[in-house]
Amino acid sequence: MATIRRVSPLKPGLRGARNWMTAQVRHAQYSRRAMVRFVLSVILIFAVIIFAALWLAGLLPSAQQSGRDVVKNRLMTMGFIVEHVDVLGEGAISENDVIRALGVANGDYLFETDLEAAQNRIENITWVERAVVRRLWPNRIVVQIIERKPYALWQNNNQFFLVDQKGSVISAVSMAAHPDLPLIVGDAAPVNYAEFHTKLAQVETINRRVSALVHHNTGRWDIVLNEGSLRVKLPADYPEQALSHLYRLQVTRRILDRNISEIDLRLPDRITLSPIKEEPA
Repeated sequence: MATIRRVSPLKPGLRGARNWMTAQVRHAQYSRRAMVRFVLSVILIFAVIIFAALWLAGLLPSAQQSGRDVVKNRLMTMGFIVEHVDVLGEGAISENDVIRALGVANGDYLFETDLEAAQNRIENITWVERAVVRRLWPNRIVVQIIERKPYALWQNNNQFFLVDQKGSVISAVSMAAHPDLPLIVGDAAPVNYAEFHTKLAQVETINRRVSALVHHNTGRWDIVLNEGSLRVKLPADYPEQALSHLYRLQVTRRILDRNISEIDLRLPDRITLSPIKEEPA
């Protein structure tokens, strides 16, 4: 007599999954930990199935965006919106300019602001040397800025510009607005002035008489003294030695107080003096 065997309606590939599920259910009945593990496994399986279905249907980006929108709306309802913007460290630059560059308005979602991009925009403002942008939960954005410090007044093509110690242009200004700053002239004067100023500052007797400093393309400087009536030509190499020589001449012979229009110190072994030309009567 033929043996009758029951054939499972499941496909061969699913028969193992059915047996695994049956075993897990039976085991979960006797252990709380096994029950939790079983429930989590089922949730994970369904999550993978849903993810795969969305990915195959091309709906995954839309689902992700919908999830982000739900989270965003929930957080905004809880109060995570921009209600205050604090600007710290402003002086020459106005707070309104900083806020415009920040690109944030009251009521915006707090976490939607790209802090790095906002920081870069603020640092593009000419007066700003460095900026730090931070979020303070739940409703505040703080911008801390460090402004550039004017170091000299640069004359270029009959215009005047404030420059910082690195030689970067801060802004165009009028000459009368900053009478306390040294006046420098020459295409490359801004980037070379800081190094030369360190040497000039060591000779205070000469430095306090300076009216302007002219940088030449050869790399050397001229010092304009006594409110423009005297010009001293320095060499490109070792100008500090020429300045020391000039200081000694001032101490011993009061050379800067004489009726001279030009002192040429470009050659190490000689000095050339040019007297002031007297106007004809």
